[in-house]
Amino acid sequence: MEWCSWLSKTSLEPSLVYEYALTFTHNELVQDDIAYFDDEFLQSMGIFVAKHRQKILKLAKRDQKKSTTSSRNHMLWLIVAIKQANKLVAKRLKMWTCRPDSISCNFAVAPLRNYSTRWKAAMLKRNTKLSTDN
Repeated sequence: MEWCSWLSKTSLEPSLVYEYALTFTHNELVQDDIAYFDDEFLQSMGIFVAKHRQKILKLAKRDQKKSTTSSRNHMLWLIVAIKQANKLVAKRLKMWTCRPDSISCNFAVAPLRNYSTRWKAAMLKRNTKLSTDN
C-alpha cells in the first residue's frame, strides 16, 4: 500500500506523513492491517504525539466505513441480479412449456421423436436414386 498517499489525507505536515509512512513500511503493514489500528498500536510503533495518533485513527475509521459500505453494496447488487435472473429463467421456461389455452401450466417432459425409420427410408431412396443414375 502507498502509505504516503493514504496519510496525506490527514492534515499532518508532509515531513510527518513521510516519516510515518516509512514507519508503516518498515513494520511491513498492509491495507488490511488498518482495521487493527488503535492508540496503543500506533504508540508502540513510535507515533508518540497523541494528536497525530488521533488523526491517523480518524482516517482509519473513515476508510473502514467506506470499505464496509462498498462491500455491502456489491453484495446487494449480486443478490438483486440473481433474483432477476431467476425470474427471467422461470418466465422463459414457462413460455416454452405452457400453452395459452391451458388453464394450468405444469412442466412436462416431451417424448423424444424417433427418426430412425425416416432416416432409413431416406437412405434407401437415396441409394436407389444413385444406383439408377449410374
